[in-house]
Amino acid sequence: MTQLHSSFQTVMQRRVVPAFMIVLNAGVFLRLLIPRAAPFRVICIAAVIQMIVCLVYYLTYQKLVSPAAESVVYENGALRVRRHGREVSIPVASIAGIRGRLGLNPETVTLDLSESTALGSSVTFIPPARFPSIKEHPMMAALRELIGRPEGSKS
Repeated sequence: MTQLHSSFQTVMQRRVVPAFMIVLNAGVFLRLLIPRAAPFRVICIAAVIQMIVCLVYYLTYQKLVSPAAESVVYENGALRVRRHGREVSIPVASIAGIRGRLGLNPETVTLDLSESTALGSSVTFIPPARFPSIKEHPMMAALRELIGRPEGSKS
């Protein structure tokens, strides 16, 4: 059994990172606004704008990480994938392609499937974090080797 992805990383990206960024954003906002004497109306308008920015950030970030599986484990020629409480077994032979999203944090790896499953026709997961992310994630090379595709293939 080979763990391809840790649920810790997904929890961090779904819950901790957005909360931290929103608190940091609000803290900077308050730090910049409180020392200055400003009319109450200006403070309210700035607070509403700040809340809209935080909401847009949160929704955009969740759109990026919500399709990610909680767990991807390789065992006996198949991937066992768990997402949103549902678990499926996907034979390695049904993986039609591997795609990675480069340059964004969190990085994601998407496995395109030749046959649709209960989780859809692709599986996305967040590989272990690394810094910096200017090259393809090593997990993609490991997956290509696992399914028997050459390094240069873009399938």
